[in-house]
Amino acid sequence: MSGELPALACDALRAYDVAVADCSFAVQAFNTVFRVAATDGAQYALRVGSELRIHADDCEALEAAWVNELHTAGLPVAPVVHARDGALVIDAGGRRCLLFEWVRGRTLREHVTPELVHAAGALTAAVHEHASRNPGERPAGALRGDRVLSFSLANRLDELRPRFGGALPDAVARAQAALDGLWRDPPHPPHLLHGDVNLGNVMADGDRITLLDFQDVAWGFEVQDVVIAMLSLEHRDAFRTGYASVRTWPEVDPETWAALEAARHLNILNFGLHLRPSALDGFVARHAQPIVAWMTDSR
Repeated sequence: MSGELPALACDALRAYDVAVADCSFAVQAFNTVFRVAATDGAQYALRVGSELRIHADDCEALEAAWVNELHTAGLPVAPVVHARDGALVIDAGGRRCLLFEWVRGRTLREHVTPELVHAAGALTAAVHEHASRNPGERPAGALRGDRVLSFSLANRLDELRPRFGGALPDAVARAQAALDGLWRDPPHPPHLLHGDVNLGNVMADGDRITLLDFQDVAWGFEVQDVVIAMLSLEHRDAFRTGYASVRTWPEVDPETWAALEAARHLNILNFGLHLRPSALDGFVARHAQPIVAWMTDSR
């Protein structure tokens, strides 16, 4: 890692009333997270945002405010710490930074069991229960759940035309038609969604779990959130029964469900074409092949 990110982390930490004893690299995915130890023994996670902006400008402010509401309501999420001036989001070198209370444990990616996935389903339902009480209008910063390519990125799927022909652009149109139908006849008033429940965003400490990373907070319907989760999680039956123990499982017809799965693959695939991961060929295959299969099955 270059010296730029640690320096940015140090700059961001100066905005907080935290006497820092140590700041060390923790993990890098889309964002970079540093583990912060304070002299009083408290620990925090400083998230330094990516240079690539794929969310709306107000995303982090919305994320932080909602996470803190959920924490106040007693849900197991990592609250965001206020800076000295009361801000929840800090700009350091043009990157958006948030300071979270540290969450102990391991991600479900490192240690997954049916029991923990059941708990993740119940927690997702509890988040939906909280969000459903405040439908209203889409707040600034939320990803739009009525678009297949919901990230704020240009459509680059045509770059894969030599490999897949017109299957991917055609899939965008077909999935968008399904989304349009869902929004014309909504199953419930739209509300906030986590947007990215997956094995890496659920921490487990014994039998206790915590839901992390609400940066992909979206405005839409519960079925969209559970489709994303079901694509990403092992032990899907456990997730479903956990969800249904708190809130009615969102039902749609199989064609709409399949279209929402394709929409998720398309959005992530387009994101990857901008991010250009080192294992791009494998990434493309992992997301494009289910889309092509979906298009082939529909003929």
